[in-house]
Amino acid sequence: MQEHEKIPYDSFSFRDYWGEGMRLPGQSKGLDRWFFRWQWRNSSIIDDEQDSDKPVVTESGYYASYVIGAQWFDAAKTMPLVVTTKHGCDRIDFLKMFSVCFNSGIEAKEFSKIYAVDMDAPRIKAPELKSVLSPLIVAHFLSIVKDIVKRGLKKDYVQREENLKKVRGRIDISRNERMNILKKRYDKVFCRYQEYSEDTLENRLIKKALLFSQQVLLVAGMSDSLLSLQHTIHECLSAFSNVSDQIEVWEVKAIKHHKIFREYDDAVKLAQMILHRYDYSITNITTAEEEYCPVFWIDMAMLYEHYVLGLLREAYGSKIHYQLHGYTGYPDFVCYSPMLVMDTKYIPRFGSGNIDAYIARQLSGYCRDKRIFSTKPETNVPCVVIYPKEGEPENPFKNKRLEDFLIIEDRCLWNFHRVAVPLPTLQAPQ
Repeated sequence: MQEHEKIPYDSFSFRDYWGEGMRLPGQSKGLDRWFFRWQWRNSSIIDDEQDSDKPVVTESGYYASYVIGAQWFDAAKTMPLVVTTKHGCDRIDFLKMFSVCFNSGIEAKEFSKIYAVDMDAPRIKAPELKSVLSPLIVAHFLSIVKDIVKRGLKKDYVQREENLKKVRGRIDISRNERMNILKKRYDKVFCRYQEYSEDTLENRLIKKALLFSQQVLLVAGMSDSLLSLQHTIHECLSAFSNVSDQIEVWEVKAIKHHKIFREYDDAVKLAQMILHRYDYSITNITTAEEEYCPVFWIDMAMLYEHYVLGLLREAYGSKIHYQLHGYTGYPDFVCYSPMLVMDTKYIPRFGSGNIDAYIARQLSGYCRDKRIFSTKPETNVPCVVIYPKEGEPENPFKNKRLEDFLIIEDRCLWNFHRVAVPLPTLQAPQ
């Protein structure tokens, strides 16, 4: 099924189980985000947001939100629910969107609001989503490892066991007797000692996941985004040249998370996720015939918001302020020179028709918020609604002034403007 479609199962039979619907976890105050939600609708003809101008018949039930992913609809895990984008996941270049998000300086805690994965739940067969989840996790993982490499790899005391010519640390008496004394190798001593090294268990796990990531990207094909990530992997692997990639499955599962080293904590979680995704076998990346994915979701509205943030930061740098705390809420983007408020709406129909009244009130409130604008503006602050559409996936803000987007005014509202930022799409096969 696609975004905003009615769930094909009997919704009324599951009202006691789901209630109002499945709310996405980890939400900040004021957010109202759902995987799917109950909607009361009469079986009547209404206008839909689809590309077709024809009216459609709808009925009450659970409807998917602007979220894609795979989820179990029932407690027994027998009814899979797979939600794709309106135009199909195979066309959107998710990897490019993720790459732009990371270039915007998004923090790991913010990125956790965009997607989540449940590796413990039974997997769901969803070949439609096979090109979405793995690149997302890999891109997220690489962005964190890149920061770790910049700061320098964490060192720790590592336990070593070796047959040496000179005593180092302490002698392992039982093993030394078996390996040396009984075999009359009196020139050797089997020792156990500690060495301060980069070759820690965490670093070995990260290096192993880097090698898995390299193979995942090779299988994914070739694109500008993939080439950039492949280059990042080569840079990171060179920094891990003194680290072994030998690590057992039980060691991977036993690694504890760090509260002090935040980057390592996130990198370890994602590395474990990558290895678990392919059952700790690199051959599974290329030999799996049927694509089963773990339970996961991606909030497309939140992803689009951060994608636009990356494009704006690329074009205007620090002039763009993200999610300022105001009395009336948190506007997506605020600029003070020129003075304007911008908000993303992941609703393609904004290309035509009127801007909804609640959106006009929302942006108008931001423009009058004294916490956002400490000095009273001389004129009404322009409001810009940013929405997606199909088209060339280039940065529409690059080499343009923000004032250029304020020339065309909305037909019904003073100082309201619209800007279409296309979703990046993959090139159709020749």
